[in-house]
Amino acid sequence: MSQNRSFCYWELGMVSTLAIAGVLTSYQGFASAQIQKDDTLGSESSIVTPKLIDGRPTDQIDGGAIRGKNLFHSFDRFSVFEGTTVHFNNPIDTQNIISRVTGNSISNIDGTIKTNGAANLFLINPNGIIFGKNASLNIGGSFIASTASSLNFADGTKFSATVPQSAPLLTVSVPVGLQFGATAAPIRNQSQASPEGATNLLGQSVGLQVQSGNTLALIGGEVRLEGGNLTAKGGKIELGSVAPDSLVGLNFTNQVWTFGYENVENFQNIEIIRLNKIFSTVDTSGESGGNIHLQGKHVLINGGSHILGFTLGTQPGGNLQLNAAESVALERNAFLATGTFNTGNSGSINITTKKFIAKGGAQVSMYNVGSGLPGELTLNASDSVELIGGFPVALLQDGSDIVSSGLFSETYGSQNAGNITINTGKLRIQGGARISTSSEGIYLFNVNQFIPVTGKGGKLTVNASESIELIGTSPNGSRVSGLFSRTQGPGDGGNLTVTTGQLIAKDGAAITVNSQARKNVIYVKGNPRNLGKAGDLDITANSILLDNQGKFTSNSESGKGGNIRLRVRDLLLMEGSSQISTNAGGDKTGGNIFIDASNGFVVAPFFGNSDITANAFSGPGGKITITTKNIFGFVSRTRADVEKLDSQEINPNNLPTSDITAFSQQNPSLSGTVKINSPDADPSKGLVELPVNLVDASQRIISGCGSGTKIATSSFTNIGRGGTSADPTQPLTTDAVLTDWITLNPEIENRGEGIKKKYLQARRNIEKLEKTNSLNEPSEIVEAQGWILNTNGDVVLVAEVPAGMPHSSSFTVASCAAN
Repeated sequence: MSQNRSFCYWELGMVSTLAIAGVLTSYQGFASAQIQKDDTLGSESSIVTPKLIDGRPTDQIDGGAIRGKNLFHSFDRFSVFEGTTVHFNNPIDTQNIISRVTGNSISNIDGTIKTNGAANLFLINPNGIIFGKNASLNIGGSFIASTASSLNFADGTKFSATVPQSAPLLTVSVPVGLQFGATAAPIRNQSQASPEGATNLLGQSVGLQVQSGNTLALIGGEVRLEGGNLTAKGGKIELGSVAPDSLVGLNFTNQVWTFGYENVENFQNIEIIRLNKIFSTVDTSGESGGNIHLQGKHVLINGGSHILGFTLGTQPGGNLQLNAAESVALERNAFLATGTFNTGNSGSINITTKKFIAKGGAQVSMYNVGSGLPGELTLNASDSVELIGGFPVALLQDGSDIVSSGLFSETYGSQNAGNITINTGKLRIQGGARISTSSEGIYLFNVNQFIPVTGKGGKLTVNASESIELIGTSPNGSRVSGLFSRTQGPGDGGNLTVTTGQLIAKDGAAITVNSQARKNVIYVKGNPRNLGKAGDLDITANSILLDNQGKFTSNSESGKGGNIRLRVRDLLLMEGSSQISTNAGGDKTGGNIFIDASNGFVVAPFFGNSDITANAFSGPGGKITITTKNIFGFVSRTRADVEKLDSQEINPNNLPTSDITAFSQQNPSLSGTVKINSPDADPSKGLVELPVNLVDASQRIISGCGSGTKIATSSFTNIGRGGTSADPTQPLTTDAVLTDWITLNPEIENRGEGIKKKYLQARRNIEKLEKTNSLNEPSEIVEAQGWILNTNGDVVLVAEVPAGMPHSSSFTVASCAAN
């Protein structure tokens, strides 16, 4: 029995030995297929040794050429297959491992790359590099993968993959540039690796990861993250996409690599996208926020992909920077965000491109949840910025069902929200998209509790040289398109400043700075009525159109209303129940409205019901000051006027007229003021001294004055509105500044086509106002020197009588007096 057992053991041992031998024999062939050295380094060529370490096939790479702290390797082909490891067995004091591929094959990395110590690893393959879903890094330093043709050094030498020398001149100096030749091959990453269970900020797999504080860079032609992740906690991630014949600069400072594109003339594209329902994530969140830099021609981020750089500790955060020669597009729930969750200061976000678009719920956001200082969000898009729609989500407790596309800065702590600055040619926001800065507070969904915060909303500044269009709401009306700054707690709302050529807000869109408590929640601390002041709204534009419930508001439920300042060069036109309001709740004072259209017009057409209000609930009304060349269509109403027509709510919005009001709804004695500055005379036209003894022109009109012949006299009568029409380009008299073109008489709707024609004519006149206002007006009034008869036989006064013209005459003062 024992002999049989011994025989069995011997037999099993032989089988196991043969199996292992078979595996090793098979792996040797397998290893030689994935890595093959070349002979360009001569006696210093790389040595590749297949091994089985901890049951995992491993290619150990020894040898190479050592120059100072640089270790050079050269391969005919270099790939790492799934389930395998490539181990660069470098000396521990090596600073840079520099490897190149001189053959014609792409590097397919789907296993693990390992190094010793804190060495930085360069992988250069001008044919292209692909990181599969199992690709991972086990290195102590930075990792730079590039499809450049050579690595340039400070002393002028090059380590070239396309023109390898049989006895290359190697150097001890540091790398200073990545030189691309006639091609710039792509780099792709699909890595979802989680070595030893490592996860990123979202709890996902880390993908390709370097150790904290180091750099992870992919520099090539087109760079695509296809359901692949990159992680460098507190470090730096660089994605650069350049065209052939480009030179990308390198600089190594404080253990961080930086890249320069000053000498790059043309770029290619970067895509961070979803693949097979897996979205891509770029994450530098850590003790410090880390830096992320993307440089290309077109940058696309979509399918729920994320770029994150949050500060989780006490160290200052890094910056997220996107530079695109042509466009940056965020689509379908893409998310680009930074912020602080601790005492460390937040990083900033900077985007520079020609065209920027965010749609389908895509957002660029900054969050201040801790006590660190906020960062800044700056978007420079020389041509245009377009924000569209949102992304539908399950119905939340607050009734919302859409994640708005847009730019956001929010504080949930004691520090202020970060500022947002937009510089562009054209800005268009529609379908419920928005730009917003706010002091939000913390909502606990599970217990329906709300913790107000003391931080203030950040400043929102928009400079659009050509135009701003704010259009509509989300399909279900739950989200309003526009620009917003708000506070939900004792911290004041941030100020909002807009400068543009033409500003349009229509179909429910709005520009709003408000102070508003959260509805239907339990406040954990503080009084929900103790709200900070609504921010101030400051707008400068050539022309402004508010139509179909477009709104400019600075309202507060229980705090003081903010101020609204409008500077309009040509025309402020309000139609379709539009509003400009700065109302206050509680016993606070209504805000102030200042409209400066000194050389332009303020207009509301018939039946518009568009209101300008600075009202308060029980506190004093605010102040409204309008300076304009002419104002049409508005009615200035006191509280008593409104109460007669709407005794229940005393709300001017309920009246069918376009009204200007500043009063207290609860206290008749606390009215504000309404002041209209519209001069009767235009000083730019000059003034002429009138004669003391005036002639009654109603008695006669003299033809041929001085001829000695009297003709039959004619008379005319001006009875105001029933007689000759006033010239709309001339100043109005004081009592005609507020023109009550419509009344509250219900029979007004039955006046028929005549009123419709007048309305259409008024609209045409309004459209001509800008052209009329731009004409050069005479600097002085010229006294008539004679008259002529036109083709209709009418007498026309002229400054100078044309020589030899029949039916004409010059005035002679003496003979006129004789008559």
